[in-house]
Amino acid sequence: MPKTLRAAVIGAGGIAVHGHIPGYRSVPDVEVAAVCDTNFERARQVARDMGIPNAYPDAASMLAAVKPDLGSVCVPNVFHKPMTITALQAGAHVLCEKPMALHYADALDMVQAAKTAGRSLTVGHHTRFYPPAAAMYDYIASGKLGELYYVKASYLRRSGIPGYGSWFTNKDLAGGGAMLDIGCHILDLALWFLGHPRPLTVSASTFAKFGPRAKGLGGWGADHFPAGARFDVDDLATAFVRFENGVTMTIDASWAGHGTDGQRLQIFGTEGGVELNDKAFGKELPVHYFAEAADALTEEPVPYQALPGSSYDHEIAAWVEGIRNGRPPLITGEQGAAVVQIIEAMYLSAAAGKEVRL
Repeated sequence: MPKTLRAAVIGAGGIAVHGHIPGYRSVPDVEVAAVCDTNFERARQVARDMGIPNAYPDAASMLAAVKPDLGSVCVPNVFHKPMTITALQAGAHVLCEKPMALHYADALDMVQAAKTAGRSLTVGHHTRFYPPAAAMYDYIASGKLGELYYVKASYLRRSGIPGYGSWFTNKDLAGGGAMLDIGCHILDLALWFLGHPRPLTVSASTFAKFGPRAKGLGGWGADHFPAGARFDVDDLATAFVRFENGVTMTIDASWAGHGTDGQRLQIFGTEGGVELNDKAFGKELPVHYFAEAADALTEEPVPYQALPGSSYDHEIAAWVEGIRNGRPPLITGEQGAAVVQIIEAMYLSAAAGKEVRL
């Protein structure tokens, strides 16, 4: 393996500019060699602004010319599968942005493509690298909670629809709305904390009460209403999931709604519970542990080690280190596919108005 690894980024949008490109640059002996976008002018502008030596109008020409060691897939959700497989077949290890795919079968195809190519595939659930979340995982893994039996998870925005008429609000390109976009993060954390038990049934409902009225828009892209703009995805979704080991979970995700926003994840065990709540507990110590001692109820903040840099920096650094040392990534393709499996079942349940058995 060469000392310096060369990365190429497919897609020149916000997640590439603010997450992946700076993330690669934070890692020693990694360089961003190229970026591509079907909007070639945007790719060229990003290359100029960020000092990237090469820009291309499509992934195929970039991969053929650059032959990167690492590839990031930062395109609308519907293109995650084909772009990931193309990059794997070109010889690159791949970091695919979340959600991994629109359908579970597609995600499994991506996993198989990585195995066939002998390359590392990971998925951009970067919240696992948020230091308080990592500390919460350690508390759970220590066994202090006893038997886990219930999870309550939510990722809510009061006004955070990512643009009206952007690809995020177009079902053909995004596949879904709030649950697929941000709910996947809190679901991934919950599954990680639980040890990825096998899901049995999913019952869900979805709503679109703000987006179709162009309300609840976030601060990015909200002033753009392109010709033919539409909103045909969910702006709130809620689900109930049963797992093979007896654990049950409720999960909610919203882009817009009249209520308090923020991330909240509660894990209930027979001997204790732990909660991530970035609103109730604040940013300094957002995770608390609940238990009892001498017949008295106890609550204490969970300490963690703050790290410089963003969660994208830590995500990419850990992935690259694993590649160099022959270790699988923290977030495997199979785990990314498990998130897709459950969310796909949520949308099927909501559409049918009944429980879906997996």
